[in-house]
Amino acid sequence: MKKTSVVSVVAVLLMATVTTAATVWNPAANGIVPPATGNWADAANWTNDVPGVADGKAVFNVPDAADCVVTDAQAFNQFVQGDNGPGGVIRVMDGGSLTTGAVWSAVGYNNTAHMIVETGGSVAFGEHMWIGLAPGSAGTLDINGGTVSVASMVGLGWDGGTGYVNVNDGGLLALSNIHGDGSSSIKGDSLLGINGTGAITLPNDFVGVIETYAGAGLIAGDGIPGNVQASFADGVTTVVVPEPASIILLGLGGLLLRRKK
Repeated sequence: MKKTSVVSVVAVLLMATVTTAATVWNPAANGIVPPATGNWADAANWTNDVPGVADGKAVFNVPDAADCVVTDAQAFNQFVQGDNGPGGVIRVMDGGSLTTGAVWSAVGYNNTAHMIVETGGSVAFGEHMWIGLAPGSAGTLDINGGTVSVASMVGLGWDGGTGYVNVNDGGLLALSNIHGDGSSSIKGDSLLGINGTGAITLPNDFVGVIETYAGAGLIAGDGIPGNVQASFADGVTTVVVPEPASIILLGLGGLLLRRKK
């Protein structure tokens, strides 16, 4: 029994050590400075090797660091961009992907940060996705034709920061959940924008919830607050920018109602 207990304690201590490990993006130490870019997969661009599944978090906080480019599949535990220092830019290219473990990650933890997901690129958040989390943060996520999925809750400006998400042409933001009160998931000056053919999806019927966020000006379509259309079919809520014809019909409908009155 004593032997088993000792083994258990050692295992717990080892797990604690693993989960607190971190590696910092610092390509300048590898001779890479702006306007050059560094590749995520190059171990020399990090202070403690390329982030792996066992690492606690990949940290981005070195001032004036070269942009980080992702060109292949990368799986790791957590990333925190803008953690007590500027988070710089992470750009996920065609064929590149980032997949986190079941722990929150942030674009703009308590500082500035910018993530760009290009066509053919993807990011999978294994738990919460925070954009512009704490006071002093300003996080921006641009989905330029790529795909971002979130396994748990989403929060823009959740704890006093400011977050911006832009789902641009061909981009997809696949959410699992959003707070149903119409305000908690997008706070303050934060904004969730859909542009062109970008789309947001949610499992189950969130049409009323999305309409509440849109009505409060927290979701915009083509730069116009509230200019989005949510529909529910086959167990999925889809949010897009309405077709111009739909906007015209909606306007005509309102005009006819006014005339009848």
